[in-house]
Amino acid sequence: MVEAERQRHRVTRTIAATRFPFLDQEESSWPPSYQTIVNDEQSRFGLKGSDDVGIVYPSIVILRGDGGVQELGMVEPAENVTPERAKVWQFLSDSASVGRRVKKLFIYVPHGLEEKAMEVLEGNDIEYDGLRGYGVVDGNLKVYPIKSHDTPTDHR
Repeated sequence: MVEAERQRHRVTRTIAATRFPFLDQEESSWPPSYQTIVNDEQSRFGLKGSDDVGIVYPSIVILRGDGGVQELGMVEPAENVTPERAKVWQFLSDSASVGRRVKKLFIYVPHGLEEKAMEVLEGNDIEYDGLRGYGVVDGNLKVYPIKSHDTPTDHR
């Protein structure tokens, strides 16, 4: 059995490679200048929050060609899906750009914890684009789309 943190890093890399952008996503909605950065075993790109938040290394960071943050993805372990995590998720929402209507923040939680994560997000009025569950089924990553606010084609 693969250690949980190692598996979460593998999940993060797979999500980044297949969903940021999607394999079939048109360049009109994902410019070639976008850069996808993954924080896994190695912390590559951090965002400095207030003293009570500290430096946060989002699992997935999408930078625009001008270096600004466009989208953020957070692949959470089960122990982070708590009301206390709202402070970090709010900071990430504040750090992401607006897509068509809402902040481009995507939260991924272990399958079965989606409702708990939604309560944290919506109970704290955190603006986010997508909530997804994730799991490993028969050796393959399975993503469970729960809620998508901005783009219907992202709900997969």
